[in-house]
Amino acid sequence: HNTAIRELSESSGMRLLTGTEMDIKPDGSLDYSDELLADLDIVIASIHSGMDQDSAKMTQRVIDAMESPHVDIICHLTARLLGKRSPVEIDIAAVFEAAVQTGTVMEVNSSPDRLDLKADHLRMGVDMGVMFAVNTDSHQTWQFENMRFGVSTAIRGWVEADRVINTLHYAELMAFLALPKSERYAFNKSHGQ
Repeated sequence: HNTAIRELSESSGMRLLTGTEMDIKPDGSLDYSDELLADLDIVIASIHSGMDQDSAKMTQRVIDAMESPHVDIICHLTARLLGKRSPVEIDIAAVFEAAVQTGTVMEVNSSPDRLDLKADHLRMGVDMGVMFAVNTDSHQTWQFENMRFGVSTAIRGWVEADRVINTLHYAELMAFLALPKSERYAFNKSHGQ
């Protein structure tokens, strides 16, 4: 599939990236092999199962995933579904600290069913030096309009555009993703981020 996407990108003139969102398993391991992940342009990991773990286990599970050299972004960190599912027990500050140490980006999920991270989490993350990606979590094209909800949440959390990787120009984003994760936050600072 990666080859087909890359060929389409070259022939169509569009700039397409290969990527995946995968589950962080209850033991902190990832759904896919390092070999497969290394061949993707961008890798997103998130909690979709085992949500009843205590805070210590859940926190370590996410940090273990962030320590992978292939995981670029952690999505919908608290896994909440508004009106349907409470957030998981997790130490947000410890995860943010690990995000800075590992060069992992944290998602601002724009889905009105999630709005995860929430504004007070984002303010904490800004203070700690975290970088973000605002994502629509779209499953259908009309859901791209949800971006406004994530942007509004980011504004309430005092996240400026220069801390959001999907405000980077294509060449800058590709340069960012090409770096070892340990160098990504330094890249962010060197580009006035």
